[in-house]
Amino acid sequence: MNDNTSLKSATDAGFGINGPSVVVTPSRTPVVTAIESHDAIGFVNINTTESEYPTASFRYLTAISSSNNSAYVHTDSGPVLCVQSEATKKAMQAEYRALSKQIEYSDSLIACDEISAASEPGDNRVNSDIAIPIYQDSRPIGVQAAAVLDSARTTDAECADTQTVLVPSTIPHDSAIHLEQAGYTLQSTSAVTNARVKKDAAERQAIKIVQSAGLAAIARIETQIADMTVSDGQLLLQGEPATTRHLEQIAAAELAHRGVGSGDCVCVITTESAVSRLSRNIGSGVLSSTSIQSGVPVQIGVCPRGPNGYHGLVWRTIVVESEGGWERRAHIAVEAALETAIETAEPGISPTTVYNEALAELAAFGFNPSASEGSAKKSEDINIMIHGIGLSKRERPYIDSEMTMDPGTVVSIALGVFNIEYGGVRLCDVVTISEDGVSVAGSRATSPDDMNRSLTPTTNSYSS
Repeated sequence: MNDNTSLKSATDAGFGINGPSVVVTPSRTPVVTAIESHDAIGFVNINTTESEYPTASFRYLTAISSSNNSAYVHTDSGPVLCVQSEATKKAMQAEYRALSKQIEYSDSLIACDEISAASEPGDNRVNSDIAIPIYQDSRPIGVQAAAVLDSARTTDAECADTQTVLVPSTIPHDSAIHLEQAGYTLQSTSAVTNARVKKDAAERQAIKIVQSAGLAAIARIETQIADMTVSDGQLLLQGEPATTRHLEQIAAAELAHRGVGSGDCVCVITTESAVSRLSRNIGSGVLSSTSIQSGVPVQIGVCPRGPNGYHGLVWRTIVVESEGGWERRAHIAVEAALETAIETAEPGISPTTVYNEALAELAAFGFNPSASEGSAKKSEDINIMIHGIGLSKRERPYIDSEMTMDPGTVVSIALGVFNIEYGGVRLCDVVTISEDGVSVAGSRATSPDDMNRSLTPTTNSYSS
C-alpha cells in the first residue's frame, strides 16, 4: 500500500521544513507526438490568468510560471515563447536561470532512484537545455504566434503547404482569430491535458511534499486549539474570542514556515455542502470571521501550492469539547467512507466506481441522499468530490468521466456530511495510484487506516 521512496523529503523528518524541492522539468513529448500524428505545422498554447487550466498546461510545457498574454509555440524547429513586455521576458529568463541551477545541484539535493528514473530513456521530460527562446513584441500575442508559425513554414520545405495548427480548447477567442486571419486552420487537441493525468516520479514527489506541508498546517491548528481555553462555550485565544480567521492565519503561517505558498486556506463553520456555494461565501467574507463555539464542527481546508506549481488538498473537521453526538456519528461515517474510497481506488478503477463505493458506505451509516421526501433525513446532505490534482487544483480524471485511474494518477478524495441543525463534517486526502495499489500522499502512516483524522484536537498532533 505504500508509495516507497528513499528520497529524504518533507515526509521523512517532521514534514521537512524547507525540505528539498523537487525539480520538475518541462514535458514536450506529448506535443511533438501530436504534431507528427496530425501532420500539423505546430502547436500553440496561449496562457491567460483568467483561467488556471491554460496556465497549468503552460507550466507543464515550460516548467516556469507566466503572466497574462504569453504563448508557447512548438514547431519542428522547437519551442518558442512569445511575450508582450520586456519585464515578462526578463522574469522568465530569471526563472530559467534559477531552474538550471536547481538541476545543476539536483544530484546533491536529491539522491533517489525513483526521481532519477524520471530521466531514463522514454520519459517525456527535458533534462538539458530546458530554457526556451523568448521573443518579445508589443503586437497581440496571437499575431506573434502566427509569425513564429510563418517562420517555420519558410525554413522547413515540408511545412510549406501545411495550414493545420493544434491548439487546446481553451485558446482565447481573439488569439484564435489572429491565427485564422494568418491563414491557419485550428484543430483542437487534448494532448497536453491527457498527458497531465499520469504523473511521473518527480511530479508525484512534488505533490507529496506540498501535501505534507498541508497536513502540517492542519496539525499546527489542532495543537494550538488544544492549548486554547474555553469560557461560556466560546473558544478563547489570548483572552479574546477565537475565530475561523485566526485558524486560517495559523495555517498560512505554518505553510510559509515550510516554504510553501498558502494557496487557498479556509476554516469554516457551515451546513452548506456545495463547494461552489461554500467558496462564494468565503470569497465574500461571510464565513471567514465566524467565532468558534464548543461542540460545533469546524471544517478546515488547506490547498497549498509548492514552488514548482503543484498543489495539495487537505480537509479535516475538529470539534472543541465534543459531546459525541451527531458530529461523532457523522465523523465516523465520513472517515469510514473515505477509507473505503481509498481502498477502492486501485489501478484500472474509475472515479465513478470509487464514488459509488463511498456513497454506499455513507448510506450504511444512515446518511442516505435518497431519503424520501418529507423524511427527517432530508435535513441532511452529502458531498463527494473525486478529481485529479497537480498543476491545477482540480483536473482530470473527474467523477463524470469514463476514464480509469492508471498507475501514476494522483487524485483527491473529499467527502462531507452536512446537517441543517448540527453543521458539517468534511474529510479529504490525496492518494497516488501505483502498480502496487494506492498510498496516501504526504502521510507518514504505513496505511490509510493509520491516518490521523481525529475529530478532537490534541496537543501532540504537530511535529516540527
